Amino acid sequence: MCVLTLGPGTLLLSACTGAIPGNQKPAILAPDSTPEFRTDYPALTSKQETSPAGNQAWQDKVPSGSPACRQDLASGAPVVSSTTGMPCVNPTDAQQRFSLQLGRRVGAGGDILGEFDGVRVDYRPGDILNLKGIAGYPVLADNDKFNTTRQVFGISAATKKFARAWDLNSYLIEQQEYGQADGRSMGGAIRYLQPGRSLLVYLDYDAADHSFGTLMATGAWKLPFKTMINATLDRRDRPLTGRQQKYLQQSMKVTEGWNLILPTDRLAHHTGGGSSKVNTLAIGLSHALSQRLKLSSDFAVLDTANDTVADAATTAPSSEYFYHLKLTGKDLWIRGDSNMFDLRHNITNTGRTTTAAFDTKYALNRFWNVMPKLRADFTSPLVENAPHWVASPAVKMEYRRNELIGFQIEAGGKWSTDENSSADNSGSPYFVNMKYRAKF
Repeated sequence: MCVLTLGPGTLLLSACTGAIPGNQKPAILAPDSTPEFRTDYPALTSKQETSPAGNQAWQDKVPSGSPACRQDLASGAPVVSSTTGMPCVNPTDAQQRFSLQLGRRVGAGGDILGEFDGVRVDYRPGDILNLKGIAGYPVLADNDKFNTTRQVFGISAATKKFARAWDLNSYLIEQQEYGQADGRSMGGAIRYLQPGRSLLVYLDYDAADHSFGTLMATGAWKLPFKTMINATLDRRDRPLTGRQQKYLQQSMKVTEGWNLILPTDRLAHHTGGGSSKVNTLAIGLSHALSQRLKLSSDFAVLDTANDTVADAATTAPSSEYFYHLKLTGKDLWIRGDSNMFDLRHNITNTGRTTTAAFDTKYALNRFWNVMPKLRADFTSPLVENAPHWVASPAVKMEYRRNELIGFQIEAGGKWSTDENSSADNSGSPYFVNMKYRAKF
């Protein structure tokens, strides 16, 4: 308003003073106050240069993440963008309300509806809620072939982040095979995601069997002195699907050191038949000993209860224990090397297993890498007194000329021994293989 008011007045005053005899210089009236301008975006830094024609030109340097245009401070008129050459447009807060996707591998990433081949519709009725609907053929694995006998239909509702770090997700999915309903699940998650502390509560309900599929609460908290603690409480009747695992892993990427510390292979073993209920408590702790060394450990206890009533011995609950210790190092011997020592000890209803693994990588120069590793397993079954141990050394040489051309040579073996008096099951197989890569 000040600019619009003072502009015509300045022109009128200049004309009047020019008509006064003896006054050769026009008078310029300066405004008493500086007008206010919007500061919705980061300020632009400008550099004044002179063009060959003698005109003053402004080159706008746009900070990262800000629009490549500005408004003239005197007139408020839009200035031509220095990056696109087009006039600036006023920023708008309007979002795309409706979108449609059609193709293969739709919904990749951490989408709660999973990955599938088909069509997905996104609708945003407001600034907070996002609705999705899918129809197509599910993708069960990365190497899964296109199969028209399986169909999937689902809807989901998700909110944007509120209260800085909270969001909600819910879904309803039905899977069919040969036109018959194969499963119907519903559930959701509430998340609090921050780099220093995070929390996720996830629920999956089987509407067909009227039972809980998965109920999980997991979180991570970064303590002082480069220490991270995370814990998971899990109760499930069936294994996690690939869609659920990707969603959980995508959520945990927000906080460094937040991992799903669960014995997934044993959980899949107990819940694969659909007759066992498993409760798991896992606690993990990691600490950076120095800039080069990091120590992490976790402990999990798994309680199972079999629903089968045919055998009374199988209905009794049983407990399994899992211990894990890992020490990782970087730049310990030569610059660019990496070293990892992994120690596991599992106590299950079938026996005890101890595994030690040592994995290293050394960069000899900018083209060659050498990667020796060693793994040893010792198993003591409970059914029969026949301990079994396996040692598996291997070494890999890698040559990488650039990102397009390279090859690998790997050699290794396996030595195993069974301490069984009835038969000698010892063996020592070995292997040598070579791989190459060339992109055109």
